[in-house]
Amino acid sequence: GYIGSHTVVELIKQGYEVVVVDNLSNSKEQMVDQIESITGVRVKFYKVDLLDKEKLDEIFKNHPDIEDVIHFAGAKAVGESVQIPLWYYENNIMSSINLLNVMMKYGVRNIIFSSSATVYGNPKRVPILESDKVGGTTNPYGTTKLVIEGILKDVHKVHPEMNIALLRYFNPIGAN
Repeated sequence: GYIGSHTVVELIKQGYEVVVVDNLSNSKEQMVDQIESITGVRVKFYKVDLLDKEKLDEIFKNHPDIEDVIHFAGAKAVGESVQIPLWYYENNIMSSINLLNVMMKYGVRNIIFSSSATVYGNPKRVPILESDKVGGTTNPYGTTKLVIEGILKDVHKVHPEMNIALLRYFNPIGAN
């Protein structure tokens, strides 16, 4: 998607080797070509849905050098989440659980999770501060992000060696 492809470009510019896993529900496979045209590097790309735990496991097995994960996957339309909430819960939460299980299996202990400012619900003030209270989400999309944040915090309690960062932001916009 938009944020992920821009992140990949910046990571490559910093010298990182990147493996991209994307089901292409919010992007197109041409992004691999566009990343290569910008960076001169062809990323390793797998068209895989994180709900497919077996294929995800295979990717980690074939790339034992994976050390860090940036988790941008998930459905993201607030209005749509109100119309089809069960699908949002299954898609966003189960895909995250699958990813975490595979990460744990292969000893990957660093994750950045693309959450959302929607976890703050209706904020009492603007701008919102990171220290402000979360909860009171107003739609299933925001609730899935809040639940995943809770799962990550619970995993960290049991596995304090996990390094977890939560990114909470509103809609980004721009161009490369």
